[in-house]
Amino acid sequence: MPEHARAWVHVGATSQDILDTGLTVVAVRALVPLLRHLDAAVAAAARLADIHRGTVQVARTLGQQAAPTTFGLRAAGWLTGLAEARDRLRQAGGGQPAQLGGAVGTLAALGPAGPEVAERFAGLLGLAASPLPWHTRRQPRLDLAAALGGLLAATGKVALDVGLLAQTEIGEVAEGGTGRGGSSAMPHKRNPVDSVLIAAAARRGPGLVGTLFAAAVQEHERPPVPGTPSGSRCSTCCTWPAAPPPGVPSC
Repeated sequence: MPEHARAWVHVGATSQDILDTGLTVVAVRALVPLLRHLDAAVAAAARLADIHRGTVQVARTLGQQAAPTTFGLRAAGWLTGLAEARDRLRQAGGGQPAQLGGAVGTLAALGPAGPEVAERFAGLLGLAASPLPWHTRRQPRLDLAAALGGLLAATGKVALDVGLLAQTEIGEVAEGGTGRGGSSAMPHKRNPVDSVLIAAAARRGPGLVGTLFAAAVQEHERPPVPGTPSGSRCSTCCTWPAAPPPGVPSC
């Protein structure tokens, strides 16, 4: 950085403005492939619900066989959960704002032009503009965390069902695709590896979401440690659901 430019690197802004805005940019960009994967998963569940609307299957309650249902109805439940999670995530992602408030949230260093600068700053980055700085008002992050947690729950439900229905004793579904899930020691096995990975992420996610909510109660105009632990937890929540959806089960 040339010496004459150093004083202007983020004039009028504070370090938390840069960290919060940077994380927002990363999160919004990460949602693009994530939502694309979700669209594919929703479409796959819709196909299964249509194809198997008449495929009779036993329903299970409390782990025991209960009464007849159809596999199509089960897939329709997956479809609804995934579609609802996608819509909530799209709404939360579209509302992630830029952060520009200056040292104590007054934009004093930018003078009367402060609000206009903040709005144009958000616009140049393709982000929502916030009516006020949110240094200690973390609702945008909470909305995103809650939506990601809901997505992990929806995908975890699919993964858990597939893993259980793929058990040897049941054998009603199998993960789609070839060349996956084989065992080097037991060649007769076909492990539901995608379902195992997704279910593991779904079980770890709530703890991260809870940490973000616990960290949202912050002091005065800015907390002692800005961005921590919300930054690392939020980025992790974005990463876990970003894997491609599990292979389409085949009856």
